[in-house]
Amino acid sequence: MTLDTILPFLGHSEQDPGLADLLASVGFDVSLMPGRAQRGAGTGHCELNSLGIELAFDFHTGYKTRFGMPRDGGKAILSAIFAYGKPSDMRAAYVGPIPFSRGPIHNRDDALLEFGLPVRTEEEDGTVEWDQWVKDGVQVRTEYFDDGSLFICTYSVPFIKTVSS
Repeated sequence: MTLDTILPFLGHSEQDPGLADLLASVGFDVSLMPGRAQRGAGTGHCELNSLGIELAFDFHTGYKTRFGMPRDGGKAILSAIFAYGKPSDMRAAYVGPIPFSRGPIHNRDDALLEFGLPVRTEEEDGTVEWDQWVKDGVQVRTEYFDDGSLFICTYSVPFIKTVSS
């Protein structure tokens, strides 16, 4: 499973046959997510640590408030995909293809080269913490370690106010 295979399913639920097949291929069952999942609110996560990927699901009530109407009627809507830049004790680094990029993203310079001028940047005390773009209706955000190397690259459904502003 790579980012480019998951990306088309942003905004879709577990009822989408393609997303259901991808989740089944990694042994993930949305119905087993704990907490508020069974009441149709809150968020849930699927950690694919060996791939350096994490999937975030917003449940239909919260999704409609934050993002608008989901693309189908299921309970758990895929709202974000996280790809980790470096390995840690808990997970591998993501090494697959990077959507909207011709090559890997190792640091901020790579992100700027591949994604262009960000629509938003957060900087504190002269250190850039993150950059954000909107590419083909997908919010792309890169967060960095203090040395400028990539911590995480996130692909998500834009918040309602991101799209309308």
